[in-house]
Amino acid sequence: MEQRFAPALSGLHKVLETASLELRTPICFALIGGLAVATWGVVRATQDIDFLADSDPSPVGDVKFRERLKNFIQRQYGDADWHVGEHDDPIPLLLRIELPPAYGGLGTDILWAHKRWQREALQRRVTVDVLRRRVYVLHPEDLILMKLDAGGPQDLLDVQQLLSAHLPRLSIRRLKENAARVRLGKTLEKCLREARGRD
Repeated sequence: MEQRFAPALSGLHKVLETASLELRTPICFALIGGLAVATWGVVRATQDIDFLADSDPSPVGDVKFRERLKNFIQRQYGDADWHVGEHDDPIPLLLRIELPPAYGGLGTDILWAHKRWQREALQRRVTVDVLRRRVYVLHPEDLILMKLDAGGPQDLLDVQQLLSAHLPRLSIRRLKENAARVRLGKTLEKCLREARGRD
């Protein structure tokens, strides 16, 4: 992972942890997206920092908490804006934060968990040391499920590369079971065939 991401990651972790304390609402979060893929050893270029987050109450259904969190981040860190999807949008709610110029103009999207399996994934997050900083990241199996669910070309390529990396934490049997449970089994099987072709 590139050195330029380290200060922004550290700052984002701090502001989310401080928000949990100040708003008296625990926020559970973990790195997803290209940086999470890179954390697990797959070379991946990205310009963004993406997180999955959950809280109780959740801003998905609690508009007051949504505004409180936005206002807190704007006071402490930088511009923040909620993006609310349509009723059939696969991403119903995300918080976009414009990082201060000192962080190199990086963008940040925080996707709020809206499915049970996403909340369960956050409970299995892993703490890793990246560039001498503590980072919460999704377990590779849960990261693969997130990517399968997103379903874009880059997401599916990320899945294939993660599968080809033969990560020691990755159980294909368990991954297949969980993918089938959330109706992503066929997409996973296709990615597995593509990954085998890479070996």
